[in-house]
Amino acid sequence: MKKLLALFVITLFTLHQAVYANTLKDTSNSVVKVYSSLSIPNYKEPWQTSTRSQISGSGAIIDGNYIITNAHVVSNAKFIQVSKDQSSKRVTAKIKYISHQADLAILEVDDKSFFNGTKQLKFTQNVKTGDNVTVLGYPMGGATLSTTKGTISRIEPQNYAWSYERMLAIQIDASVNSGNSGGAALNDNGEIVGIVMQSYAKSQADNISYIIPSMIVNTFLEDIKDDKVDGFDDSAIYNQTLTNEALKSYYNIKDDVGLLITKVEESEDTLRAGDILLEIEKHVISNDGKIQTKYGAQFVKYLTDSKPVGYKLKKTILRDGKKLNIEYTLKRKQELIKYEYNEEPRYIIFGGFSFTPLTKNYLSSHKLKSVIFDIYYEQNKETKHVKEPVAIQIEKFNHNINESYYPYIWLVKSINGQLVIDFKHLVKLLDENKEKYTVVEFWDVDYKIILDTKEARESFNEIKNIYGLSSDRRVSDK
Repeated sequence: MKKLLALFVITLFTLHQAVYANTLKDTSNSVVKVYSSLSIPNYKEPWQTSTRSQISGSGAIIDGNYIITNAHVVSNAKFIQVSKDQSSKRVTAKIKYISHQADLAILEVDDKSFFNGTKQLKFTQNVKTGDNVTVLGYPMGGATLSTTKGTISRIEPQNYAWSYERMLAIQIDASVNSGNSGGAALNDNGEIVGIVMQSYAKSQADNISYIIPSMIVNTFLEDIKDDKVDGFDDSAIYNQTLTNEALKSYYNIKDDVGLLITKVEESEDTLRAGDILLEIEKHVISNDGKIQTKYGAQFVKYLTDSKPVGYKLKKTILRDGKKLNIEYTLKRKQELIKYEYNEEPRYIIFGGFSFTPLTKNYLSSHKLKSVIFDIYYEQNKETKHVKEPVAIQIEKFNHNINESYYPYIWLVKSINGQLVIDFKHLVKLLDENKEKYTVVEFWDVDYKIILDTKEARESFNEIKNIYGLSSDRRVSDK
């Protein structure tokens, strides 16, 4: 009997392996290699030319003969090519849609013969912890398709390395390396459970990698049906769990349910600080801020990540002791300090000082975090008219015109008493100033820079020759 049972188990395992091998064979030509020729902007020194580099990643063929990959594989790319497994032929591709927020991009290929003999991979929502996954891609720039196996160990929000946004992610223990990015993680049926995104360095952890869940991908694919990318909800609604007994008692909450809303944006008109969020889309919210889903217990962000911007989310709240049913429209908040993608950094050099928009790219290049500046602008009501902060460069081009001035990253408030609204406005104020002096004042420091306007303009010719500069500005029309 034991021998028969053992034989039965072996037979089942052999059949599973055979099916699995056929599945991989069917999908091998559906995961392609992506070649990107990049032009990487220099935000630390925006007057410098971009750095040219070549990278490679992976991508998966999906419905419509599109190729899905990571945004970080093709962002800043001037030229993109794709090739199939063990093929020397490369065909040109271009970006059709890109979501930096979700680190996803859709590529299209003009040469439709490229898809001959390929299979369009399908996404599955049937994903749970403990499931087997096989990662397909081209790690370390290899020309042939690589496969590594692992299991799903966690499904929870993580910070995406590319966008710094916190969104749902799947943790796997399959080996992932540079070049795997954008490849497909498949279940045993050959369905995509997620798109490979990032991994920890070996010095930090062994075989801990993350993939973008199919649920996030499907939201992105739903979003682009109208031929534009609206993005995912990131409304500035702050909340607090109600696990503390005194806190529950204070708000007269008797059951282990509810999430306290502590702060909302001024533009928000459906939720208020002090509201208790009880249900979302008929999912009861526990007092630790979680709901029950097919992925297990997840934070409420699971539901906002699963719906596109503009979707009206049904919520039940407790306000002043009364239950209310409301609709909350998912939206993208208007960030003051943003990341820029696929853009050459803007700047203007005046009087030997470089002025540039205060972007997250710029701050990151100086190893500074935007949160300090975000808090400053949020707390200072005088800044409400500012659409885009402008910084004076941490460095200056030394010249007699700016002798004794010591710039840092200071936030420009005004030019000759006129409030600077955005970078384009700053350039206009500098160019059209007819006063003898140009007076620069700042939001965050009681300090003035005063330059002779005529001398400041004339100084660039000398500064240009000394420092080898080609232009005093790069100003886009956006």
